[in-house]
Amino acid sequence: MLPPVRPAVLLVDDDLTLLSALSRRVSRAGYEVRTASSGQAALRQLEDSWPALLVIDLMMPGMDGFDLARRVKQLADLPIIVLSAVDASESKVTALELYAEDYVTKPFDPDELVARIQRILRRASLGSPQISLANGDVEVDLTSRQLTTPTGSAQLTPTEARLLQVLASSVDRIVPTEELLSRVWTDADGADPSYLWVTVRRLRRKLEADPDRPRHLITERGIGYRLSSGSPSASGN
Repeated sequence: MLPPVRPAVLLVDDDLTLLSALSRRVSRAGYEVRTASSGQAALRQLEDSWPALLVIDLMMPGMDGFDLARRVKQLADLPIIVLSAVDASESKVTALELYAEDYVTKPFDPDELVARIQRILRRASLGSPQISLANGDVEVDLTSRQLTTPTGSAQLTPTEARLLQVLASSVDRIVPTEELLSRVWTDADGADPSYLWVTVRRLRRKLEADPDRPRHLITERGIGYRLSSGSPSASGN
């Protein structure tokens, strides 16, 4: 029997001593632990795969926790716990309203952090983010970026996975081209629609039985794109 898959938690803090201590404690609680000592390092890790949850320190040099959390939410709606030495009500309100599911003030008991991680993951049911279309005929595991259809499986690129994640957050609804460009190509200056056209074309080769007659990833001409759930009311061309 294969061992159970452990949900991954990404810990981001420039305090290496604290990072090491938290890593040991969270690992003992049964999670796969990944660490990053800066916002830039965390974003590089997200290019490989997405964790079930992130723990982000607010006060970091370079890219601070607010900026990192904003960038993460543009990529995927992953749950975030914010750590901060600042117990200011305004900071808490800003973090919780905009980005975070929870806020922990330093110093704190690592057991308390583990309890909060467990509570959030139980509530979110995010062992690994999934997309299911056409009554389960199409399945996407966003953590491993694996796409499965009745004809086989395919590996998605990070950009293809981000595009599916954004479309899936508004399934059966049109997402305008401008919104897709801003949320999928967050690091590109002046991203133009050709970026999107090329990615959609590649993704349809993996997603659709007939890429020239798409049933799932639908073009809404002059507006944007729509991901169809496959329900009878979700039709497109």
